[in-house]
Amino acid sequence: MKKLIAVILLFSLPFLASGCMDGFLSHEPPVDRVQDNFYQTEADAEQALFAIYETLTFSHGRANDGFHPFDLISNILSDDAYAGGSGTGDQPELLEFNAHNISVNNGKALGLWSDRFTGVYRANLLIKYINEINFRDEETRAYFEAEARFLRAYHYFDLVRFFGNVPLFTRPLVAADIRVEQADPGEVYEFIASELAEIIPMLRETIPADQLGRVSKWTAQAMLARVFLYHRDYAQPVFGAPALSVTEAEVIAHLEDVINNSGHVLLPNFSSLWGKSGNNNNEALFSVQHITNTFGDWGFLNGSIGNWATTMSGLRGVGFHPVYAQGWSFQPVTADLSNAFDRANDSRYFVSILDPVAENVNHAAGQMFQWQGYAFKKFYPRRPDTPAFNTEFNWPYNRPVVRFSDVLLMAAELGAPNAQQYFDQVRQRAYGANFVSIPATRENIMNERRLEFAGEGHRYWDLLRMGLNVAAERINAQAQAPEIPINFRTERLGLLPIPQSEINLSDNTLRQNPGY
Repeated sequence: MKKLIAVILLFSLPFLASGCMDGFLSHEPPVDRVQDNFYQTEADAEQALFAIYETLTFSHGRANDGFHPFDLISNILSDDAYAGGSGTGDQPELLEFNAHNISVNNGKALGLWSDRFTGVYRANLLIKYINEINFRDEETRAYFEAEARFLRAYHYFDLVRFFGNVPLFTRPLVAADIRVEQADPGEVYEFIASELAEIIPMLRETIPADQLGRVSKWTAQAMLARVFLYHRDYAQPVFGAPALSVTEAEVIAHLEDVINNSGHVLLPNFSSLWGKSGNNNNEALFSVQHITNTFGDWGFLNGSIGNWATTMSGLRGVGFHPVYAQGWSFQPVTADLSNAFDRANDSRYFVSILDPVAENVNHAAGQMFQWQGYAFKKFYPRRPDTPAFNTEFNWPYNRPVVRFSDVLLMAAELGAPNAQQYFDQVRQRAYGANFVSIPATRENIMNERRLEFAGEGHRYWDLLRMGLNVAAERINAQAQAPEIPINFRTERLGLLPIPQSEINLSDNTLRQNPGY
């Protein structure tokens, strides 16, 4: 997918600015059409569906102030990264995330909330009208509906993980919905899991080359496993959520189906997964598509769908380097993560972590706040890939949501019959000739997940799965007084605050999360 074609759909609540990429299809902007007469043809449905996909790239929030990519936020909440930047005045709301001292008025938290509810709203619109659209056949209608339902469930999984107590909307909002109460978290998890289970047979197994980035059956199966594990390890002990209607045996069967029948594989070389050339590789079951376009700039952040975390993570003071460009030095890597790697034997280390001293890269350490000597490398800005315009917001590095290695590790964690083999596969690629098998225990799997997915935004959620006390111990151990204060408080359950502005808009119907 290579360019964005703006599609403006004039809807009543709210206005919908949608986009689609030229690998999906291109469309003329239907500026003279409104919600009541829009949903008629399959081309209309495509535009509406791509508008939902576009929300996966959002990092700007309702106020158009940006700078809260999912992976970056998740990393700085964990023990893998600090907030960074240039100092205490540089995006101070990100410093609040790293310190776990998040204001109820934090604009980044509001952005995470509003971006995802925008996606939910767009999905609900398409789902509402799906049966009124003239499709070529029932199979096509089914997978369009299934993709919209997957994306709605995906956004709700983010919402329930970040905020815990959220309203559950399965239809487009109307004015009367201003006072809707939050759903019980267990109800939201059950909704997500049952939706994923139901749509799996509706989705396609093979995505055409000009539609890469769309959801497949295999993606839904893998996401169901991720939801199952997080519900089992976090929602049940923390919220007392009841068991899901989907069973562990069913989840393992879905993962085995992906492993044996999807055609997805581990790429032989870990480094092949990253950079522009690694986009949509065969290890990635599903990736957020980040592309270069002409719309997004400082005056219109909402128009950009490039990878914002790239510029945010680059070193300052690089100057000219044939490989590396520079950036804003957010999310510097903790020494704890760097030291967790076996640097001499694990090939993932120099692919995942940039040590500018070891690689002889100029950098202005004194200008980088909370700098520990290391940066994330998977999405680092690389000079040969520099966008021709609007450089800060246009880096074309996809963010993998689900990789085949994750499927293998989840199957191992759930105790699949070939658990040890699956665990060994991931580690054999990492260590090559230096591979030594270790038991596929939960502790070893969790340690392996930290290394395999370093910088990809998984670690915080894995810490919460290990228990609130473990999360507190690991995260708070990264504090360095006075420059890096961190205080993860277990009474807050690892959740963000419900944005105060949303509580106000609800006429105080929404309740604030515990500890805030």
